Amino acid sequence: MIQREAIIVYYKNPKLVKTIKNYGHLTYYHKKRHYAVVYINGEEKETIIKELRAIKGIKYVDESYLDQSAYAFDLDVQ
Repeated sequence: MIQREAIIVYYKNPKLVKTIKNYGHLTYYHKKRHYAVVYINGEEKETIIKELRAIKGIKYVDESYLDQSAYAFDLDVQ
């Protein structure tokens, strides 16, 4: 099973969404706030992030912290 990880890409121009879509599975983007959420292959994460940062018009690329243990909820309530 392929491990997928979410990254958040902040861009300057909404036209870059088409370019970002080529690097992974685009699940959400916000035109006014200029960010997109993309799911990528976990094994290729470092190379994809490096390629995205090299694109002119991309402001910032960040990993999503939602899947990490700090945000895991313990539902064992008694």
